[in-house]
Amino acid sequence: MNKLDIKIIKTDIDTERIYTELQTFVLNEDQFQDQMDDPHLSLQICLQGINAEMDPYFGSRTLKHISDEGFKEEDFNISLFPELDYTNSIIEDLLMFRTRVMILKPKACLSYHADPRKRIHIPIDTNENCFLMIDQYAHHLFADGSAYLCDTTKPHTPINASLDTNRMHLVGMNQQLS
Repeated sequence: MNKLDIKIIKTDIDTERIYTELQTFVLNEDQFQDQMDDPHLSLQICLQGINAEMDPYFGSRTLKHISDEGFKEEDFNISLFPELDYTNSIIEDLLMFRTRVMILKPKACLSYHADPRKRIHIPIDTNENCFLMIDQYAHHLFADGSAYLCDTTKPHTPINASLDTNRMHLVGMNQQLS
């Protein structure tokens, strides 16, 4: 394991409270139910946007889509779900922007890719069969209240090798830590 790829930057986050807020105010909304119910489709929902009325799917995937529309990641800094009191306070405390909830379904991974800057990962729901592969090293990020700064400028992918449990992380950036 290459410890230079991952660094703990905060340790006192109440992940159960974030999970409850996300389940109550985001994931139960009708617009996300088809993807939540699909056993194979992974889900990304922006918690921050370019304005309060932005579609939470805009900006949730590729950077090319964002730049084609004339935006930068830093422009995604307005809360889309103001009722997420505690979650938004953590996002604010860590000076995060373009924060998304990322849900990876069981038996899934994303394409192996590199981002232009490091990402902050806050595991909310995970298990021993979930990993973040960075530069061919598998890292297990614990949902123990930690926020991790991950060097996603290197080739990486999340992996959920469990049989029946979703992997849920908050993922965002901080200009000063990238």
